[in-house]
Amino acid sequence: MTDIEDRLRDAMTARAEAVRDDGRFGTPPASRGASPRFRPWAPVAVAASIAVVTTATVVGTRTVASPTPTVPAVPTAPVAQPTPYVGPLAPPVKQVWPGAVHEIPTKAPGGRVFTPDLFVTDRVVVGAGLTGNRPDGIWSYDVDRRRFTRIAALKSSNASSKLVFGDGYLAWSTLNDRRTEIWAVPVTGGVPRRIASVKAVIIDDSYSGIDLAVADGTAVWSPVDGGGVYRAPLKGGKASLVDGTKGFHLADWPWAERPRRGAEERSASRPVEHLQNVLTGEARDVVPPAGRTSWNDCGVTWCFNNIEAWRRDGTGRHALPGTARGYLHSGRFVLLHQEDRDGRGASSVHDLATGRTGRLFPVPTRRGDKAAPTLYMHEDMFRFRSGSGTQVLVDLNAAAR
Repeated sequence: MTDIEDRLRDAMTARAEAVRDDGRFGTPPASRGASPRFRPWAPVAVAASIAVVTTATVVGTRTVASPTPTVPAVPTAPVAQPTPYVGPLAPPVKQVWPGAVHEIPTKAPGGRVFTPDLFVTDRVVVGAGLTGNRPDGIWSYDVDRRRFTRIAALKSSNASSKLVFGDGYLAWSTLNDRRTEIWAVPVTGGVPRRIASVKAVIIDDSYSGIDLAVADGTAVWSPVDGGGVYRAPLKGGKASLVDGTKGFHLADWPWAERPRRGAEERSASRPVEHLQNVLTGEARDVVPPAGRTSWNDCGVTWCFNNIEAWRRDGTGRHALPGTARGYLHSGRFVLLHQEDRDGRGASSVHDLATGRTGRLFPVPTRRGDKAAPTLYMHEDMFRFRSGSGTQVLVDLNAAAR
């Protein structure tokens, strides 16, 4: 095969791979994420749609000045492509990971709406209490004792976005007078303290926030609409750019990525292609398996597209038991839409590392089917309403253990 033919084949393959189900979710009300990434996981009503891709074969020729012996073309073996999954629906998620699934109240003391963000232990979940749809405090809930505890009160000037946790501290960011402020409080309780204030990245009067984590006694972050990884001591001090991170974006500390997941740019079909450890300088680039030129998302270990997954080094390629949606969670979990041979559908969560899958709830696929609950997706947790006054939480970190 000539060099021209090689290029044409690669171009056609890349184009075909770029035609895929969007699988992304709308913008939620103010906030972006959960530890270790600070991302806005929107409420989604999962529906099934599979992009059908048709590829064409292009044959290239070239003329030479003098006759040469004819060499028969050697056909290239096609790369086997998995077909979309149609099979049994997964068992209920509580049956697959019983220690990771909890049903808790939707209301905190005083009638406040409780919006959990993350588990700080296997048994304690933390989130904001909302009055009049505005956060006025940070609360924890013990799933064993069935008890709420207020961690901190919040004022309008330091009202909480999504929380992150590390080193015994909860942290979050706010926008105040066109500056990004980062606040923190001990998880054991106290008065919130502003630990950094930096000029906000605002584009066309739109503020997308930051991706935030807490590690090594510091808050670390990247502007969503901008590059670089920054950090500031939890005890207070000047914010600084971490050496060598220009053009990178905070991923899973201490890893930074390029291009960032969700980037609206030409390279968005190859998100997180490059990873760099900002502490050691180690680099990890994606080595896709044969026939793969794009993907939905990549983490430190796993990558996936709509219907299959593989390790970042190109090994371990396997079909998914459903159609993938969105991004990686906790570095190894993906949301799936499943359908069985009778046409019934379900929203499920799948662990790429173990191959285990748990059904979250049925989703409508036919006229008359009951509407699915709204699913809220955090970095390390899924949640949805289960009835009047209750909500189900799936702790993905606990499921991974």
